[in-house]
Amino acid sequence: MRALWVFAEMTICTALLLSTAVAPGDDKQRQYAVLSKSGLDYYNQGGIVQDGIAYFTAGDYGRRNKEVAAIKLKESFPCVPIHKTYDSTPMVIQRKDGVWLLLAHEHKKARTVALDRDTAEIIWTSETNQPGAYFFAYSYYQRKDGSKLILMACKNGLHAMSLETGRDVWWCKLGGQGGITPCVDQRQGWIFDQCGGKVLKLRAEDGKILKQTEVSSPNRCISWNTMLIDDEHGYFVATRWYGQPAWDAAIRVFDQDLNLVWQRDKLPSGKKDTLTYAEGKLVTGCGNMWYKERYKGDSWRNITAYEIGSGKIAWRCDLSKYDFICIINQPYFNGHFYAETQDTKDKKSKLFRIKAADGKLEEIFEYGRAITSCAQPLIARGRMLSGDNHRDRIVVTRIARESTVDWPGAFGDPQTNQNAVVDPPAKLVPMKEIQK
Repeated sequence: MRALWVFAEMTICTALLLSTAVAPGDDKQRQYAVLSKSGLDYYNQGGIVQDGIAYFTAGDYGRRNKEVAAIKLKESFPCVPIHKTYDSTPMVIQRKDGVWLLLAHEHKKARTVALDRDTAEIIWTSETNQPGAYFFAYSYYQRKDGSKLILMACKNGLHAMSLETGRDVWWCKLGGQGGITPCVDQRQGWIFDQCGGKVLKLRAEDGKILKQTEVSSPNRCISWNTMLIDDEHGYFVATRWYGQPAWDAAIRVFDQDLNLVWQRDKLPSGKKDTLTYAEGKLVTGCGNMWYKERYKGDSWRNITAYEIGSGKIAWRCDLSKYDFICIINQPYFNGHFYAETQDTKDKKSKLFRIKAADGKLEEIFEYGRAITSCAQPLIARGRMLSGDNHRDRIVVTRIARESTVDWPGAFGDPQTNQNAVVDPPAKLVPMKEIQK
């Protein structure tokens, strides 16, 4: 079973998962409507939430392969013909004429596919020049005429596609091992992008490189977020870099002209860790799912917050007494970081609620089983939604009530990528898994 799209109402507990499949002994691809009573099954990777609807991608393989053969063909349901999306996240974005499009990357075909969100009709496919499975998410830039450029970073560089046609408007051919989601300064018309050994500042309209700064080892790019900060603490571009499997990651923070402001290296940060920024502090994960045997002892088990202006340690939340493989993501919501452990099946995954002001560990929720995903979670409508490869489904944890905010990009705001959202009227509640 190869599929992309789930759409699930955040306010109800049933949804129709639409996908395509190849039935045993059938040479043709047929369209199937896969019913999930909870609305959470079969999709285990990255997602967004817009207008209360959650859109998630599927892994390349899963239990749909075994179950779909028994499902009756239902031609009356609109199926979504997007295949092999790996660990990426879709984007839902409005075209200049008002039509909403859903975008996703087919890594086997090295292209982006755009569908009408409401009809599932294919509107366009990009050129087949977007190679690589290490791609997390899109960003965008809105042009002066109201049209948009969709930004897609992959192994062969940064593509700026027209949202109207899917054609490349420009292509910066400086790539790396994977595609880092670039950040966008919409007001200034700048894009900040990471590639192998370099960080770039580009003019959004035409892709001209305005400045590039070389970085020494560690300087590999795989899958995470370049971040823009422009607030009372200053103007910064936050980046993360990967080297060897253990104790060889780095955070580097630059000013708007790509002068290095500060850096922290020799960090125990893994292959796909993301950055989060809130309340003047920058944090990332710890440990490495893919090379867990390289980490000895417990000193690496902590979440450390760095002051964005100086790189000084604001606080360190010690998690050394808890057994987990790694923490890749720690999104922010209403005064707290939510650090999610990723684990093999012999562990019991946890969600740590950490106070952003001082690093105090305020609450721990244990799931009673292992959870893991190659893509990042999200926080919307008072819930944290995470993919889970082990059970091939979405895990939903309630963290607040009376919340109405969405999560429109893979890292929150799809231009700044801060991995954070604020909803002042919302009220925190004890963490609890729902639709278990």
